[in-house]
Amino acid sequence: MSTPPNEPQDPRPEVSGQPTSGEPRPAEPHAVDAPAAPGQQYGQAGGKYGTAEYNPGQYTGAVERPSLLDRLLRLTMISLGVYVLSGIVGLIAVNSIDFHQLYRDMGLSTEMADQAAASQTSGLSSTLGSIVSLVIGIAFYVLVWSNLKKGKNWARILGTVFAAISIVGGLFGLFGSFIYPAPWNIIMILLVVVKIVVDIIWIVTAFKAPNTAWFKQNQVQR
Repeated sequence: MSTPPNEPQDPRPEVSGQPTSGEPRPAEPHAVDAPAAPGQQYGQAGGKYGTAEYNPGQYTGAVERPSLLDRLLRLTMISLGVYVLSGIVGLIAVNSIDFHQLYRDMGLSTEMADQAAASQTSGLSSTLGSIVSLVIGIAFYVLVWSNLKKGKNWARILGTVFAAISIVGGLFGLFGSFIYPAPWNIIMILLVVVKIVVDIIWIVTAFKAPNTAWFKQNQVQR
């Protein structure tokens, strides 16, 4: 009678509960998760500890109305006052000039001096023209002042152009003031100097940093 051959035995002890081939393996209690991808630690989304990354360009705080704007508005009104006063004094001073003597002092003959003086003294249109120019200038001042108050940058630019023209005209006007008789010549010179100084301060104030930032902000918002 033949006996079956002995099969080889596994010398390792059998472990209870160990899955056989084809069965799912249970989760190991001490398993270590795979490291997260770079830049994703602690729930980051472009920043640290779950916060967005700081970007200085994202600040959009509004610039408050600067106190220098009130100074600019006051300077505008002061310049307007000096402008009106200069115009009124100029009209009075012109009528006090002895054009006959003025032209004779310039070397003209008596006949030519009389003709030149007649064209000056008989011209009512010249007086009306001066008054119209004065009124137009006042209108421009009011236009600039009212729109500066609203923060319109074009009003600042327009005011700068007017101030620059006034400064240049005032410098030439200093030489023309000497044709007026005393005391009008002294008064005219003082008014011209004050006007030039005020207009220079106006331009400097208009382009100081607080005013510039405020006007640019209003320009962008519009």
